[in-house]
Amino acid sequence: MKEIMRARRQSFAGLLIFCLVGLFFVRSIPADELSDSDKFFLAGYEKLRMALVADDLVRVNEAAAELSESGFEVPKSETLERARDAFAKASEIAIKVAAGQPGYYVMHCPKLNRDWVQTSSQVSNPYGGKDMVGCGEIKK
Repeated sequence: MKEIMRARRQSFAGLLIFCLVGLFFVRSIPADELSDSDKFFLAGYEKLRMALVADDLVRVNEAAAELSESGFEVPKSETLERARDAFAKASEIAIKVAAGQPGYYVMHCPKLNRDWVQTSSQVSNPYGGKDMVGCGEIKK
């Protein structure tokens, strides 16, 4: 019985070391550089985010049109609420594209349980508009 326990501890220790070494190597691999298409998407996404922060539906639809013309489907919205719903879907893509890239921050609003990407570390929440602009924190 003692030998079985010793073998399990050794197996566990070996697995733990393997995982820690793997984690070190994964963290040291740099993120791929952004393609021109990704850069264009993130720039348009940032325009859309800033328009939502300002509660400016005209600018929201202008930014959505720019993105849509380039192949990123962002529908024109009749209300800020619908625009924010569309933005949430675009945020899912933006979070994946910006992952590990310098100069991009994934933010989280705990009150609304929503995530987004922005280029500043200072919180500028697009989901609550002017009333909740400061609600959020850096997620990653």
